Amino acid sequence: MISPDYGEVMMKMYAVACLCAVALITTVSANNLVITNVSLENVTNGAADIQFDMSWDNSWRTSWTDNGGSVGVTNWDAVWVFAKYRQSGGLWKHAQLTVSNHTATGGTIIETSNDGGSHLGAFVYPAAESSGTRTCNDMAIKWNYSVGGLGGTNEVDIVIMGIEMVYIPEGSFSLGSGGTEVSRFYRYPDTSDSFVITNEGEIAVGTVTGQLYYTSGGDFGGPIPAAFPKGYGAIYCMKYEITEGQYADFLNLLDPGIANGYYPNKYDNSRHKIRETNGVYQSDAPDRACNYLSGVWILTYFDWCGLRPMSEFEFEKICRGVKSPWIDEFAWGNSSYVELTGESGVEGSGSETALPTNANVHVTTTISGPVRTGIFADAASSRVEAGAGYYGNMDLSGNLREMAVAIGRPEGRAFIDEYGDGDEYSAYPWYTPVSGRAYTSRGGAWSDTPSNIQRFRTSDRTYSDASVLYAGSSSERGARGVRTAP
Repeated sequence: MISPDYGEVMMKMYAVACLCAVALITTVSANNLVITNVSLENVTNGAADIQFDMSWDNSWRTSWTDNGGSVGVTNWDAVWVFAKYRQSGGLWKHAQLTVSNHTATGGTIIETSNDGGSHLGAFVYPAAESSGTRTCNDMAIKWNYSVGGLGGTNEVDIVIMGIEMVYIPEGSFSLGSGGTEVSRFYRYPDTSDSFVITNEGEIAVGTVTGQLYYTSGGDFGGPIPAAFPKGYGAIYCMKYEITEGQYADFLNLLDPGIANGYYPNKYDNSRHKIRETNGVYQSDAPDRACNYLSGVWILTYFDWCGLRPMSEFEFEKICRGVKSPWIDEFAWGNSSYVELTGESGVEGSGSETALPTNANVHVTTTISGPVRTGIFADAASSRVEAGAGYYGNMDLSGNLREMAVAIGRPEGRAFIDEYGDGDEYSAYPWYTPVSGRAYTSRGGAWSDTPSNIQRFRTSDRTYSDASVLYAGSSSERGARGVRTAP
């Protein structure tokens, strides 16, 4: 049975329906997530069905017990589906969905997001326990096109986007492993005692017995407000770091007048492979984790997708799950690792495999840059062999550093659970500039050699107080977005 410990790379896909007098369909496919045959159906009264076929491999929904049977867990993978449209060749805009009247096929549920009265997208996930390839033909999401001021759908192009996500269920978890990680969280006064998050309420920070504290890397201020995302509540998290293919798609759907301002222009530097030709952006390694992303670009991407940054509390939950911590553990739940030293297969093809075959982390400069997302996993991998987090998210330790909201300064503590609105031209929903101390990075990067192995550990906070960490781009930094579950 496929569980969260298994999986192959399934990158974000999109397909386009050009709807003029006749629907002209363009199909784009790569890896395991495939969206095809997009069309508009049942156009009436300000709404229309965006119909499409979608399939992906190694889908799962499963339940188990942990911690001696005291905790029950139900977990699944999902696809965050959203749409962009343009009229008469104008700028692409985000499509608003109706709250219901979608058509789920292939044994799935379609659950629409609720964004203060608007609906930016929907999660598609298995309705019952199952595993394997999931095929959803003639699926449809209902587009409320009248919200965008459209009187009809003539001369309108529709783009369907899909991003693989993992459901992280509500529940308690531990901060800090009780080990030796830099700037680690702990339960005061014992630095070897983890702090347990049991709800989304306010958290006191200080030197009173039982309070949350950390060894360094911040102002030791508090409290952590109730509005700050603690990680207790259920969320969806991207299964993989943003890939080059995903980022190139984003560039191609921006206003051509501003797209170049978000273009890294680092082709062949530290294995970055996005290039621009006559205003069209393309990656020669679309499944590779995308580096050279500045904080502003990452936040713009999240805004465009309707996602948000994760908090550093959520990062530890995604890695550790409900299990009691293992001292100095990595994302796969223990303190052992096998480093990547090479690749087998055609570089950039999306089918490269790791050498040695039992490698589970990219922690070496032998390959001087990121590798394809999920490179350590196949259909038979255990969590440890795949280098996966507790729920099935890949590459949380290694490859590229993970952007997260830090709690060590007022700028980060003021963060609230607010998503992007799908409009990259509007102000960010996150008030603080990336040059401030709101953001940190977790999980280590390819350039952190074994001498710096602590940076890969789940509870390591080496960069927790870096004031300009995301002000510019870097060959070591990437990101993945999250969204609170509906």
